[in-house]
Order: sequence, then C-alpha cells, then structure tokens
Amino acid sequence: MGKINKSTIVFLFLPFVFLGQAQKEEITYYNWFDNVIGQEHTGLYNGKQYVNLDINRVFGEKHAFFLSDKVLKGSITYDGQTYYGVDMKYNLETDKLLVALKPGAVASILQLIRDKVDEFTINDYKFIRIDGFTENNTVINGFHEILLQNASYQLLKRHKKTKRKRLENLGGNKLYSEFLSANKYVLFADGNYRSIKSKTDIIKIYPALKKEINQFYNKNKALRKSKPDRFIQRLFEKVIRQSSPSKKEA
Repeated sequence: MGKINKSTIVFLFLPFVFLGQAQKEEITYYNWFDNVIGQEHTGLYNGKQYVNLDINRVFGEKHAFFLSDKVLKGSITYDGQTYYGVDMKYNLETDKLLVALKPGAVASILQLIRDKVDEFTINDYKFIRIDGFTENNTVINGFHEILLQNASYQLLKRHKKTKRKRLENLGGNKLYSEFLSANKYVLFADGNYRSIKSKTDIIKIYPALKKEINQFYNKNKALRKSKPDRFIQRLFEKVIRQSSPSKKEA
C-alpha cells in the first residue's frame, strides 16, 4: 500500500471539520486515522530496522537514551505529516529517533531517517532539528530541545551521551558499556547559533548585561548546581529578557 496523505483522508471522512478547531480534536482525528489504517501503512513506516547491540551490556542505568530505555509516548512531524500517540525512544549517542510500530502481530523498532524528522515531542519535551550550525569551522546537525523561546531568541539544549567501556568489577572479565552525558546549550538569536558553555560565553554575547549576569550567577549557585536547565532558563527570563546580542558577536 502506498503512502497515504492523512490530511486528505481525514477531510473526506469528516466534511464538517473546520480550520479553527482545537488542537485536541485534531489529535483525536489523527489518532483515529492511524488506528483505522495502521501506522505501518502511513509515511511513518519509512526507516530501517533498529538493532540494539548494547542490550544486556549496559552498566546499571547508564543507557544511551533520553529519559528512559523503554518506549515513551510522543508526537512526530515526519516527512511533512504529524503523528500523535507514537511509541518512541531517542538515542542520544547516535542522535537517532526510534519508533515502535506493529505491522501485523510483530512489534518492530525502526530508526527514522533523521533528515525527514522536522520536530518531535517526547513526554512533553519538544525537540527541533537543526541543520548547518557552524561552530569552530565544523558543521553541526542534530536535534535540540527547546528550553525557552520568544520573539528575540530560542534557548536550546543539545542532549548528548558518549559510550565508555568498563569491567564489571576489578578483576572481572565481563565488559559493559556506560553512556555518560555531555550536554550543552545553544542560543539562536539574530539569525545566528551560538554555543553556551560558560558564563563567559553569555557575557560575550550580551556585554551590556555583564553586571546583572554576574549578580545572577552569585545569587543562584545552588540552583545552578541542582537544576542547571532551570538556572539558565531563569537567567534568560529575568536578566536577558528581550535584549539583542552584541553586533560584534553576530
């Protein structure tokens, strides 16, 4: 069965649906669509079979995935169409999105084609795909979580995990893998992406706010240590606000 345009089918079956309807109702209609024809017959069924080579070899809970190594519910905009109530996992080592589909009676984990994933939401965390972000003469592509956004900027987080091998214990002979976080923040403002690795990076972008930035860091040391995401969100909400980056850094 060829690729089916969900919007067309929903329109034909629901002639009295108008453009101004609530998003909740739209999600209900699309879930109905996927249940009727099966996700295996939609454009989402377009990727390659995923095999987890590290299964049963992960040390403790230090797996490669976002939030959990089990599938979580979310939504995906894939190849121009949005799918809701999808079982998925996000591999932070490979920066690949995986979906669990059930063609017939057999569950199948597919690795989606990254260039076709425009955005996705998993457990209410929203991610967008960035292409062509250049840093230190290196082009960076990948998914970034939206932490905060307004008319002036987008504050993003790049989730990343790297694999390290380790023995079960001293003198042991069983080799395990553990995946360690190596996250970073990215700011999109004035048409440019900028990495944020330290307070110095923020001050370089917003030199006029140096005093206020230093004061915020001094007053919120505990928050920065315990909840770094919330710390940087509050910094931008309370100090940066609608300010524009320095033209020298643009």
